[in-house]
Amino acid sequence: MRWTDLPSTSPLRTLEAWRESVLAQGRVEPAGVAAIVARAQAGDAPLVLIDAQAMEVAAHHVGASALERGGLLAGTPVSLDGAVALVHVTRAIPGTEDDATPLSLRLGATVWSRANASLLPGEAVVGWFHSHPGIGAFFSDTDRRTQADFFAQAFSLGWVIDPVRGEHAWFVGARCESVPVQRVVAGRPGA
Repeated sequence: MRWTDLPSTSPLRTLEAWRESVLAQGRVEPAGVAAIVARAQAGDAPLVLIDAQAMEVAAHHVGASALERGGLLAGTPVSLDGAVALVHVTRAIPGTEDDATPLSLRLGATVWSRANASLLPGEAVVGWFHSHPGIGAFFSDTDRRTQADFFAQAFSLGWVIDPVRGEHAWFVGARCESVPVQRVVAGRPGA
């Protein structure tokens, strides 16, 4: 599965629609959601909001191996005035069939099937995650090609985790632009 195989309709939600949807779930405080909305409206890079459970699933998956591991990220891309303002990552879907070494990873196609089958209304595959155990959190040339080939949407995220060093790095879009650490928020809004 490639992004070019997806329908051309945009999965972007407006910031207001996202706010209403999150508040309707009743699991968050309105003040927390308002703070996230304000942060999404400020700054050049999109704000990345990753739910604690998604972060834990990804960390557990990559932390349990000296080999590179990875998977996909599901969630909601959010726009403001036509530009990506927020990417809300709600779930991490680990790749369970892969070809991995300590320095490389090739995910099997089943992770795409599992991710697409599990998407809730309004959700999309918003990116991918993988580990660089012991070598640092950065995008290699191969990672940049993977991002450009499979995750070329303006909201597409790439998340690299070095579980040995405790480092994280986020990238967005086909050009693999770095997302500053201050634009990444872990946990549920208002939780």
